[in-house]
Amino acid sequence: LTKEDKVVHWGKNTEVDVCVIPNPIISFGSKKASLINKKVIAVGSLAFPKNFSSLISAWKYVIERHADWTLEIWGEGELRTELEEQIRNNQLTNNIFLKGYTYDIFSPLYEASIFTLTSLFEGLPLVIIEAMSCGVPVVSYACPCGPQDIIADGHDGFLVPVNNEKVLADRICRLIEDKELRKEMGKAARLKAEQYDIKNIIPMWMELFNQLINEKRK
Repeated sequence: LTKEDKVVHWGKNTEVDVCVIPNPIISFGSKKASLINKKVIAVGSLAFPKNFSSLISAWKYVIERHADWTLEIWGEGELRTELEEQIRNNQLTNNIFLKGYTYDIFSPLYEASIFTLTSLFEGLPLVIIEAMSCGVPVVSYACPCGPQDIIADGHDGFLVPVNNEKVLADRICRLIEDKELRKEMGKAARLKAEQYDIKNIIPMWMELFNQLINEKRK
């Protein structure tokens, strides 16, 4: 459940007492990405909700300005053949790589300079927090529900209207072109991720349980 979910499902109904506690991140990045590699990564199943076809379309605009940068998409799914065809049809085989499934997502995150998410909808996307925990700035579609709860636009990442591929490409290019901005956002992103560390989430649950116990005793 995110704060956005709360508004969507319950609105301003004050009769429903809803407490929002985010999912914790169990595995926290043990080190920071150097942010020097000319590489952007995305992670997710190769399926319709992840909207990787939009990311591939956006990458055409990125390479117009930065042909030496590459995009890696980590994950597997039923749309692999379709996405491979889209990459070939747009002459992007030297720029976009479908890397398949990995059990160790942190290794590619440490090698990335930018993380991007183009989903049509999400819950609380832990992969954004995992990227941030490695000090990697995130460019994400502002899909419902989750990215807007995590990312402070312009501070620790960028939020982009869903399917606005030119704006997505522009925000990626801004981070490519401004090393200091990339570094500053990466530092802010890691600080944001710490809020989701399990050691900070457990006290929220304990507070809720204690509150419920005390109310029961009344």
